[in-house]
Amino acid sequence: MRVVFVILLVGNLTVAGYAWYASQQPNPDAALLNQQVNPDNIRIIAPKPMAPPPPRKITCLEWGTLGAGDLKAARAGLAALDLGDRLSSREQQVVAAYWVYISPLKSKAEAQRKIAELEKLGVKDYYAVEGPPALKNAVSLGIFKSEEAATSYLDGLQRKGVRSARVGSREHRVTQTTFVVREPDVALTAKLAELRQQFPGSELKAVDCP
Repeated sequence: MRVVFVILLVGNLTVAGYAWYASQQPNPDAALLNQQVNPDNIRIIAPKPMAPPPPRKITCLEWGTLGAGDLKAARAGLAALDLGDRLSSREQQVVAAYWVYISPLKSKAEAQRKIAELEKLGVKDYYAVEGPPALKNAVSLGIFKSEEAATSYLDGLQRKGVRSARVGSREHRVTQTTFVVREPDVALTAKLAELRQQFPGSELKAVDCP
């Protein structure tokens, strides 16, 4: 009987000791819980949208400005280049402050003789002034926004042999046209520059296409 009691006592002590030992060891399940991410702190970060590439700049050539007297010849020159829908134009009303002219002549007949001389020299843009009285029978050769443009045109006339023309100030409302050529290559740019030389006072420049 004593032997059985001792065996039971030893067994109980062993179980109690093991239980105490196990209680002192870290709980693996608790460690796993500590490693879990708190769902309350989860944030979904969307990727930033990629910025679109900047638009490609397209270059145009702008030729202008041209008065009504130059339009027919200018359009003919552009038509020969076969530009199709690459060519556009715009018109604007401007107040011109300068003109190139031949001073009033004694009579209308004398003004007509002067015009005939101009035609022989290759001048195509002109008209005989009918009024006011102080300018009657003068011959207008071009109207310009700036004195520089008028002087440049006068220089071209003088190279043709026109000696009696001069630059003066005169306000006049006129319609002027500007041509725009889209994406010209080197060869086309050279042709447009050559065409521009036939129209003294006009300007050819590169701009961003509208």
